[in-house]
Amino acid sequence: MSTMNTRQVVERYFTSLERGDLDDALALLADDIDFELPVDEWNAVIPYLGRHVGIEAVRRAFAVRGETTEVLDYELRDLRAEGDTAFALIYTRARQTRTLREFEIEDSHRLVVGPEGKITHWKVYFDPNTEVAAFNADLGERLVAAVWAGDVAQVGELLRDGAHADRRDPGSGLTPLMIAAGRADAALVRQLLDAGADVYAADSRAGTTALHKACQGGSLAVVRALVEAGAFVDAVAPTTGHTPLMDALWYKYPDIAKYLLDQGAGLGLSTHYGFSLKEHFEYELNVNTHGKDLLLQAERHIRQREQDDARKAESQRLMTAVTAGDAEAVRALLQSGARVDERFPVVNGFNDAHTPLLVASRDGHTEAARLLLEAGADVNATEPTFGAVPLHKAVYNGHVELTRLIANWPGVDLDYQGPTNGYTPLHDALWHGYEECADVLVKAGARLDLVGHDGKTPRDVAVDTFGADHPLVSRLTA
Repeated sequence: MSTMNTRQVVERYFTSLERGDLDDALALLADDIDFELPVDEWNAVIPYLGRHVGIEAVRRAFAVRGETTEVLDYELRDLRAEGDTAFALIYTRARQTRTLREFEIEDSHRLVVGPEGKITHWKVYFDPNTEVAAFNADLGERLVAAVWAGDVAQVGELLRDGAHADRRDPGSGLTPLMIAAGRADAALVRQLLDAGADVYAADSRAGTTALHKACQGGSLAVVRALVEAGAFVDAVAPTTGHTPLMDALWYKYPDIAKYLLDQGAGLGLSTHYGFSLKEHFEYELNVNTHGKDLLLQAERHIRQREQDDARKAESQRLMTAVTAGDAEAVRALLQSGARVDERFPVVNGFNDAHTPLLVASRDGHTEAARLLLEAGADVNATEPTFGAVPLHKAVYNGHVELTRLIANWPGVDLDYQGPTNGYTPLHDALWHGYEECADVLVKAGARLDLVGHDGKTPRDVAVDTFGADHPLVSRLTA
């Protein structure tokens, strides 16, 4: 095939496409035409991409393109030919038919013309970003709609196409995870969690979480999936003060209430309208004419949990000894096999879910802390309220000797940043004005460059507390 003939065939082909004469264009393709529009994970949302072999396959690709794309302008901008191969540059301005989003694109085409004067190979190279954006313009809306419809397959497809798992429904303010949780759809919940949905997000109207919604929906499988994904069992709605446990009682799901109780849900919390959990429960018992048997089942679970907590608290003699600062009792109990890291039950008190070392560090019981550490206590154990470690507890309360003990203990994390404010133990020591504790930490090798959630380094906190001319500030600067 001569260069001239190649150019004539290809030019006629694109001219036919520009006129919209598809039949004339297809007549210029070989029966076994190999047509390729490269596809990968980033542009797979465009449905007509891929490899199409044979006239009918190409015709189907054009049909799909016609259904999804309205061509507004089409122009052959450049054409070069050499032997049996031609290279063309095509400009297209089009509109996606579902989203009505317009886009522009320039394609590079490589075409091979066979000896019979028909195109045998056709490959297109292009940057699909603008076209992908047009196809994806309504991904979020479609995801929300698919979740409301419970369409697991559609949700999966949209997530693969790049839909954001935390797109909010503008009508309800709910994320897809909240919607699926409220609908008690365990399959959808797991799918969204696997896609990275935020289990901690709160809805934009009432401030409730997906776990609150799950307690409304009534699926224990959903509740379990959310808790295992890290959902806060005692998340408090800023409008009502309700915890998930309160909602499980409100909607009369005793099996969910029991699960949350088993996960340590607090019993001493109150609503924002003045009811304790007990008063909240009694109110629900009085106003409900249906389902009282379910409420009474939940009440039995609550009573059992209260009894279990009392029994655990009474049995924790090591914690009792640590709280009293009785080092000899601590020594004797450890020698008799007491569990060194046993956590206190959650009773909405100061020791909730604390290990004995956390309490000893907070309360300044240095010898008890030493005995616990020598017995293998976790020097980096955290408590659930502030997320603090024993070193935070010691410096926060100005216990210098305890700070020295813990800061130099093997395996200690000197620079653990608490999740509440991002402060390290050094930040805390400076914040509360405990210069000696700060000095111990600096000598032990604490980092000076870490930044809290307020953007402050230890030096910044020292300036706030002691003033810019204080010698400690100079040391932290150096």
